[in-house]
Amino acid sequence: MRLSTVLGIKKTTTMTARFLTLGVIISGLLSLGFGVVTFYGLSTGSFVISMNEEAVAKGIQLSEHPLFPEESATSRLYVDPKEESDEATYSYLKIAEAQANDGLYDDDDADYLAYSFYVRNNGLEMINLTYEINIVEVSKNLDEYIRIMILVEQVGAEPFGYTQQMYMKPDETPKNYPIGMPEAKHFLSDQYSRDPIISETIEKLQTQKVLKFTVFMWIEGYDTEPNMERGSIKIDMKFSIRNAAT
Repeated sequence: MRLSTVLGIKKTTTMTARFLTLGVIISGLLSLGFGVVTFYGLSTGSFVISMNEEAVAKGIQLSEHPLFPEESATSRLYVDPKEESDEATYSYLKIAEAQANDGLYDDDDADYLAYSFYVRNNGLEMINLTYEINIVEVSKNLDEYIRIMILVEQVGAEPFGYTQQMYMKPDETPKNYPIGMPEAKHFLSDQYSRDPIISETIEKLQTQKVLKFTVFMWIEGYDTEPNMERGSIKIDMKFSIRNAAT
């Protein structure tokens, strides 16, 4: 059963549908984004991943392929997510399938953004790789409904394993989320013009090592309310190389 049915939300594609805009722009070492999410559907634009000049100079490379064939190693990737979507929730995510996939994962049964890509340290020194996520603009309190989940694994590492972490803004009042919903890290700050909401560091990424990132983003259906209609949010995610690892 779809979450919209559970919540009693009627899906419509008419021109009178009320819109919720979700514009996500991620820049820096990596830039990714999708354009417009409506309360009843999703119409998305391009999904861009890019590196800054410092990362290129240090030998950091991007690819949708784990072996980094010469023609695929790049400083920028483009993706076009699917055009329409409803709200989602964690239990809808096909995590294993999305993580096993390279590039954009298209789930016919549920609506969320899931994209996998690879980062390789092709330089001459071990580095500490930090990524920060900032909310640049937000309206109609949309930051209260968005969920971001990031999976990171080191390709070829033994034993096989990965980190998985979901992030959200703290609820102002207690919510009855279903059993099985993972514990989320709260956004670090609500001073969005000054502080990041997420900051993580991958320490001592050795030369020729490859990381696989799988990024999920969705509007949490257990949180959606009428006052979020026509809301908007712009998110900036910056990957940077901190002090060289020693």
